[in-house]
Amino acid sequence: MVAMIKLNDFEVIQCTNALNVRIATLRALYQELKAGILSLTDMQEQIDMTKKQVLDLHKKMYNYWQGKNGKWYSYLPKEGVDKPKGKQIESISQEKLDNRIVEYYVNAEKEKKDQENSCPTFLEVYYMWRKVKDLELDDNSIYKYNTDCKRFFKGTEFTETPINQINENTIRRFILETIKELELCKETCRKFYGYIKNVIRYARIEKIIVENPIEFLEAKDFSKHCVVVDRTEKGYYTDDELAVIFKALNGYYTSNPTYMPAYAIELAIYTGMRVSELSTLKWSDITDSCININKSAKHNRLKNEFSVGKTKTKKSRVYPNDEQITKLLSKIKHIQTEYGILCEWIFTDGNGGYTHARNITDCMTRLCRENGLSGGGITKLRKTTSSDLQSKGVPKSVVASMLGHTTEVNEKYYTYDTSNLDEKQKIIQERNAKFKNLAHTR
Repeated sequence: MVAMIKLNDFEVIQCTNALNVRIATLRALYQELKAGILSLTDMQEQIDMTKKQVLDLHKKMYNYWQGKNGKWYSYLPKEGVDKPKGKQIESISQEKLDNRIVEYYVNAEKEKKDQENSCPTFLEVYYMWRKVKDLELDDNSIYKYNTDCKRFFKGTEFTETPINQINENTIRRFILETIKELELCKETCRKFYGYIKNVIRYARIEKIIVENPIEFLEAKDFSKHCVVVDRTEKGYYTDDELAVIFKALNGYYTSNPTYMPAYAIELAIYTGMRVSELSTLKWSDITDSCININKSAKHNRLKNEFSVGKTKTKKSRVYPNDEQITKLLSKIKHIQTEYGILCEWIFTDGNGGYTHARNITDCMTRLCRENGLSGGGITKLRKTTSSDLQSKGVPKSVVASMLGHTTEVNEKYYTYDTSNLDEKQKIIQERNAKFKNLAHTR
């Protein structure tokens, strides 16, 4: 075999394009022959000439030789193998090898056309990918993926396009149009891009497509087109805002004494507890010195089922009791006893069950709206508690321990909470003392 000079990328593209033109011509000639438009005698010279052109172009890209055994050899295209090599073929004569090469190209073009006509759409491949991906997800994550699919993909021209007809420009245009239409921020855009990338990857693994149309696109390419989220707004409530909240809560207590979500909000102010933890708090979780936080409400949004499970971090923790917390809990128990709704749950629904977290969140949302406060809900109260404690010099590791969240990696692994419950109780006593005055300033 005589070693041939390897073509550069540009020369390969030129030869490939020329080869595709000759193959298309040859197929057209065969179709005319089959249809009886022209006779073989009329077309033979043109067919032979086109075959020769196909073979000449093939030999420019792939090795072609006669072996010492007298057989003839060459290569055919093979994914992942660079020219001039590929899938090796052999024949006992040069004529048979040439016919085999030409036949391959003619049939490969036909198979390509057939594949284009029968190729699944992007959305169909998305659902194929989801069948695998969903095995890794819990029900709430599946629910989120479903809502994202409806938001990003359903009803779009892009997702109804056969996936083998999607190229880099198609994807770029779709992402840019979606960013503009839905006003996506950077974080949401990265998630949106990730869905497309995973579907394309699945299609390549399953050999549905050969090329990777998203290979040279990255999520960061679209960042400058995303909506900038205004983060200048405070992530916590000021003392004046807390005074407004207390005034509104007192109004709820007066108008509807058994409305438990309002009391849950007040306890959130004192403790920074998660709304799911407040929802499932029991009287048995309360001691003279602390609140045992050991469970939280769970909502399976896919099945719309409610249950009680472990806390978000899967760990229990204690939060120190103080005068304000004790006074609030006594008030709640007194009201429930008076109205005959006392049960195991502190924030009862009045029928022996617990108040769902959603109801507490809705109460906080309505309170803020009615009183002209910015949103943020229970999470903002949680951030307020954290900020208050840290502003008083409480170590971040102690705050993290009390609120049940993690700090930065360095603090998580190298800083330890050495304070005992009495020390924490003193901190809470001092911090919550200010609420005595705030609750009566308006």
